[in-house]
Amino acid sequence: MFRTVRLSRVTIQCPEELISPVMTVLGELRLLHLIRIEETHLGRMGFVAHVDREQLGRYQDLLARIRRLLDGLRPAAPLPQITTIPRPDREHFRIGEILARIEKRVLPVLGEEEQARQRLAADTEVLERLRLLEPADLDFDRLSALHYAVWTAGLLPEENLDRLEESLSDVYHVLVPVQKKEGRFVLVAMALEDDREVLGRALKSGFLEPLDLPSDLAGPVSANIGRLAGQLRDLEDRLALLDQQRQALAEEYGEALLEAREKAILCSQLLRAQEKFGAIDHSFIITGWMPVDLFADLKEKIDQATAGRALVDQVDPETIREVRAGTLRIPILFNNPLLLRPFEKFTTLYGTPMYGEVEPTMFLAVSFLVLFGMMFGDVGQGAVLAAAGYAIFRRLFRFMDYGVILMECGVSSMVFGLLYGSVFGFEDLLPPLWMHPMKNIDSFMKVSILLGIGIISLGFACNVVNLLRQGKYGDLLSASGLAGALFYWLMAGLGVRYMLAGAPGHGEILSAGIVLALLLAVMLLQKPVRRLLLRLRGRNRTQGLTKGLGLSLFESLIEVGDEILRYLANTVSFVRVAAFGLTHAALFMAVFSLADMVRGAHGRGFSYWLIIAVGNLVIILLEGMVVSIQTLRLEYYEFFSRFFRGGGRPFRPILTSSEDAGTTSTGGTHQ
Repeated sequence: MFRTVRLSRVTIQCPEELISPVMTVLGELRLLHLIRIEETHLGRMGFVAHVDREQLGRYQDLLARIRRLLDGLRPAAPLPQITTIPRPDREHFRIGEILARIEKRVLPVLGEEEQARQRLAADTEVLERLRLLEPADLDFDRLSALHYAVWTAGLLPEENLDRLEESLSDVYHVLVPVQKKEGRFVLVAMALEDDREVLGRALKSGFLEPLDLPSDLAGPVSANIGRLAGQLRDLEDRLALLDQQRQALAEEYGEALLEAREKAILCSQLLRAQEKFGAIDHSFIITGWMPVDLFADLKEKIDQATAGRALVDQVDPETIREVRAGTLRIPILFNNPLLLRPFEKFTTLYGTPMYGEVEPTMFLAVSFLVLFGMMFGDVGQGAVLAAAGYAIFRRLFRFMDYGVILMECGVSSMVFGLLYGSVFGFEDLLPPLWMHPMKNIDSFMKVSILLGIGIISLGFACNVVNLLRQGKYGDLLSASGLAGALFYWLMAGLGVRYMLAGAPGHGEILSAGIVLALLLAVMLLQKPVRRLLLRLRGRNRTQGLTKGLGLSLFESLIEVGDEILRYLANTVSFVRVAAFGLTHAALFMAVFSLADMVRGAHGRGFSYWLIIAVGNLVIILLEGMVVSIQTLRLEYYEFFSRFFRGGGRPFRPILTSSEDAGTTSTGGTHQ
């Protein structure tokens, strides 16, 4: 919290025959971000390992077989938790044996079920087409006995019947509209054998859709319909029996198949990871980033797995030449408590912090909830948001983090609803613990400004910490550094003094003016003076000392002026917190005004409460979305912009199986 997990670079060298147990250990620890060997001096020398494509192909084949079985069985078993990482060089034998045994039982049932479903679909389609012809009482035996005539049946657009008659006027023909179906005629058309092609062209130009009946139909249409209906009942009974067998097999083998799939995925990922390894003679070299606290555990387990034949080394990032040169970036591993971890998505949406920078998720989460609650304070609507978040958390695994955020926003809304005394817009059910925003607009505006000053000040403090950590002491004198922070705090102090206690005295103004002038001079001169000192350190100390000094002063003036204007704009921007809080209350007033109009006409009955309910729903959906967007805007533009530089590299664990895909936090173990 407040900073990312401290990492160190780990290098492992092991014999080629021991790479599989070493990979198993790395998979069990999980928190290893591999470095491609090409990014190190060994890669530039050509010592790059190669993936065992043959073994990887075996796992791809196994996964294809598993996928076929899972698609057929559709088991409802929960996703298994793999506690022991398999060895890629051995696991494919065990998975293959399990699959062979399951396939022997399952594939015949799935094959028969698939055939029955295909037959059911085909016969159902034929039955529907025959029912279209049922009013004509055709006899397929008599039709097939025709030698000098041809016939066809299909669906013809109603408006094309007259045009079809005209097209066939020169040949002997019969057109029998059997019935009308959704703007089309079910049509039986007949012509002489010699006019087969003429009939076909005419029907095609009339956009007839043929019914495409099977050629083995015999006897009256009604008899065929009865026969097919009986076959369909038999197929449905058979499918019901096969479905019961499938469910029993899914219950028996579902968990084993899911476990086999997870292990095959893990083994495939471990094998693919070897693309990042190095190879010298008959040894593999693995290098990557991992939490400092895990190194002792890693070394102990690898020593046990290799009987001490592997070398494990740890290097501090600051001593690595590639890191100092900027060619190798240290990845970022977040470390936040469980309830704040979902807000990491908002942090990374803006960018990934650099290693060593302030990690702002904690500040983001707290300020986001406070801002959201102030703009959307209502006990009832907050409870609805919390319930919706809980439903998402329980039912939609992919959006679990957003469910947690929504629950926390709902709780914040409920807290501020108690402070405002608002329950679904009713302000007479609970006494306000603080104030009614619409009745205390001036106070609400002042609180919003004070909150903005606090958040912007926190941004300044984070930037100062970043500059100190990065050793950029000269930038502390800039308008965005410590000098700028002092300038802003003094200006904000004068403003707060004026808001709370009236205009400051002449002595206070004079003292503040002197300090502000000194700080302004420091901010204006720091860059030109630093450039001048750099030139003095050069070889030609007397040549061109004043060259460009005026331009440098002008640039500094523009930059400082821009920063000071940003101070004011950033602070005033927080007035929108009060504005949206008042808008929330105003929307309630509009809803209640409409409901009162209905009550005047119909009384306080169903229509009145329906308008109240629908109005609250509209406010939750519309205002909730707008407030969320505005809160993020304040976080990004007024807070993050003061200190967040980004450009970091996310931590990518060596394994990203389905149960930990997308996870880049350490969890509770390493906090």
